[in-house]
Amino acid sequence: MKNIDNDFEAAEGNAILFLGRLQSLSEEEIKLFLEKFNIRYTTTLDEDVMMAVESTILSPMEEEIAAEAYRKGVHLYNSEQFDKLYADRLNSDSILMSLKLSNNQERLARLLHNRHLSEALFIKLFAMYDWGGEGMFDNSENMKIATLFAKRFFTKDRFDAATYHSPISVFEVALTSDNPNLLEVMLDLPEIEVKQSRSGPRKPTRLKEAIASNPHANPNTLTRLLRRNDPGIDYFLARNPATPHTMQEQIFERADEETREALCKNSNLSPALFEKLIEHEALWEYQPVDAERLSLIEKVPPVIGENEQLTPEVIDTLLQRGDHETLQNLAMNPTLTAAQLQHLYESGDPSLHPFIAANPNTPEPILRELFASGAHETLRHLALNTAAPQEILEQLFTMEDFEINCSLALNESLPLEYLQQLQIDHRLLNYLKENRTFTDNILHNLGI
Repeated sequence: MKNIDNDFEAAEGNAILFLGRLQSLSEEEIKLFLEKFNIRYTTTLDEDVMMAVESTILSPMEEEIAAEAYRKGVHLYNSEQFDKLYADRLNSDSILMSLKLSNNQERLARLLHNRHLSEALFIKLFAMYDWGGEGMFDNSENMKIATLFAKRFFTKDRFDAATYHSPISVFEVALTSDNPNLLEVMLDLPEIEVKQSRSGPRKPTRLKEAIASNPHANPNTLTRLLRRNDPGIDYFLARNPATPHTMQEQIFERADEETREALCKNSNLSPALFEKLIEHEALWEYQPVDAERLSLIEKVPPVIGENEQLTPEVIDTLLQRGDHETLQNLAMNPTLTAAQLQHLYESGDPSLHPFIAANPNTPEPILRELFASGAHETLRHLALNTAAPQEILEQLFTMEDFEINCSLALNESLPLEYLQQLQIDHRLLNYLKENRTFTDNILHNLGI
């Protein structure tokens, strides 16, 4: 059974036959590599040939030589297998020093084609590539390197392979990579801009904004981004839980209102900033609130009811205070217990019923009572509840009420057969697109 490692060792003092050109190495580079192991490079089928390496494209003459080698029992290996052998035996420090001294960009570009290089070495080599003052996708050479990078680091369960050749792939790596060293190297890449939907939360549109939003960025990367004093970058640093407290405080001093609101949403907000941001509603919606923090403000904004990081003591306090708008927000808060929701329901305020109906923690007997009430607004909210009994969801479906159907189209617990019937109404398609049960089924059927 042939084995390239065994055959390579047996080739010491003999020769290896190479047919065609390798993408990752020039002839001279192969010869230098083989010399270290006392192996001779040849393109002819000599008597001392111990193995052969063939590329994907061969001339007719090389095809004949390959066939003859096979007849003689010479083991043939493809260029991919040789790339792996080369990568396994490569002295990383030596190649890096050689490239730093020579700045041989052609050799560097060839090496990057070897997908068997270790991730650490690939990143170091990639950092040495000279983009020539142009964008990553502005010319064919840069695009090749950008594509190699994307194929190495862009991973997604479902995507079009053409994305490898698009700036989107590199941008996605900046957003999702968990490799701090990679993110630091990406900071020196030519800028990339992508379009984002104007609806929903603000998203990065530039490469450096994407890196600033990544929680895996290391302190050095974050410091370099902070020094840019760029409002767009500051906004995403403000939201990044990896941004150290000292940096958050520097951002606060120069921040506009939007960036200060972003700080309010940071899950690792500096305690020193909590009191400085106390007048911002977003602070009370996103930050953990205990009794001590609650005591810092006289009039708590009603949005606190949506906060999923309230202590039980704070929730009970808010329930006792009875502010109507706060209670409405609390009624939909998924962190409320069944007992707390029971308390709200028994308060006898019918204006809270729709919100209680939408809460997945609401006890089933209450959901049944709310359904029996027949109040349209309550039914519309009940149709959103993923924990609602199936028979109630099915009965809501049979009502053929457009507004109720809008809610049902968003409910991931509604059986797929009903969701498929809802798509007949084109007005509901935008709602269905947000329903994972519905979209996952479409992607599965497409084989994506």
